[in-house]
Amino acid sequence: MTSDGARIYNEGVGIDQDCEEKIRQIVGAIKTLSPSSEVSMRFLKCGTMYEGLLWGKANDVPIGVYNRGQSMTHVLDTIYRKVKRECLKVWKTRGVSAK
Repeated sequence: MTSDGARIYNEGVGIDQDCEEKIRQIVGAIKTLSPSSEVSMRFLKCGTMYEGLLWGKANDVPIGVYNRGQSMTHVLDTIYRKVKRECLKVWKTRGVSAK
């Protein structure tokens, strides 16, 4: 499955409209670094736990985020927070190096 240019692999996980919107937010945050970024996500369910892995590149900056949780919503929210934090670090680094 592909969503907003990101490859998504799901194994035993139903992705509903709410999850799709959160995935779009994650991809949108990464695309602020580079519109031509390469992002892949993998979601799977192990027993009662959900796992999410995001990997890729944006402007030659490698991105990798993993999380486990009780629900897909929790996993996606945590991945989004981590991606946002990493994007802010890159933006601050660029601002410092440009001066």
